[in-house]
This record gives sequence, structure tokens and C-alpha cells, in this order.
Amino acid sequence: MEALVYTFLLVTTLGILFFAIIFRDPPRINQ
Repeated sequence: MEALVYTFLLVTTLGILFFAIIFRDPPRINQ
């Protein structure tokens, strides 16, 4: 299934980008 592979790659890429953004600019939880 090529669609499954493409979906998996898309999800992993978005996850890595989200992770990198969170680590670069940590959320201000403890103000």
C-alpha cells in the first residue's frame, strides 16, 4: 500500500516539526 507509506511519512514529518518547534520555543506553562 503506497498510500499507507505516504500517510506514515506525512505524519512523522509533521510530528518531527511539531517536536522541534516545541523544543526550540518551549510553551510558557509556568509563566
